Amino acid sequence: MLAVIKERAPDLLTTFKCSEKFVRSFFESVMDWSPRKGTRAAAKLPRDAEDKCEEAFFRLVYIMKWHNVPPKLIVNFDQIGNYILPNSSNTFHDRGAEQVDIVAKDEKRAYTLLVASTADGDFLPFQQVWSGASERSLPSKTAHRMNEAVEKGFDITFAKSDKKGSHYSTLKTMKEWIVNIFEPYRKEVIEADPDLDDDQIAVVYLDCYPVHAGESFRTYIWDSYPYTILCFVPANCEYRAHKRTLA
Repeated sequence: MLAVIKERAPDLLTTFKCSEKFVRSFFESVMDWSPRKGTRAAAKLPRDAEDKCEEAFFRLVYIMKWHNVPPKLIVNFDQIGNYILPNSSNTFHDRGAEQVDIVAKDEKRAYTLLVASTADGDFLPFQQVWSGASERSLPSKTAHRMNEAVEKGFDITFAKSDKKGSHYSTLKTMKEWIVNIFEPYRKEVIEADPDLDDDQIAVVYLDCYPVHAGESFRTYIWDSYPYTILCFVPANCEYRAHKRTLA
């Protein structure tokens, strides 16, 4: 609504406040719209989810205790898909309508953002994964705030996936994350703390996405980074495991 006003009658915004209350009232009284939600089948929670999450929790505790791993070297990450044209599963539509279409719901142009944080509360630089098989798939080096992203150590890469058009993380991008983001961070922490040795163990706490749990990635970590331990969140239990870890 603000975008339309700015485009067609920007002078209104000098005296008019487009509050949430006004927007909600306008949708309900003028458009006769009500909030609606698009739905899809959700992943099923395992029957033994609580037991699996408890096992994962104590597995992580055991690793920290046995190898004397400080919280700043417990790194948890997850990936999220971001659409170039944002959309939502919720919209406003006619009251009582049986079919509710979501605008831009089929818009597929997107990238994957890998966000990693530590048990100490720090964030590592982001990794951004685009579909494509070469650097031509990446944003321009002159894109807005690109210099700032590079300075902060962001890893902007392409998936080179077997599935054409896929922007999901691949074995290639996971290796790059380890090399370009995680391992430099581990070394930086060790250099800054005189109580830590060069062979200090670090933990990557991650979900059971096929690329993460696959033999190729696990073997790569075992062979190339023996001081890194992969600890997995039980499949389809990410939310419950997160709550248990916070507790």
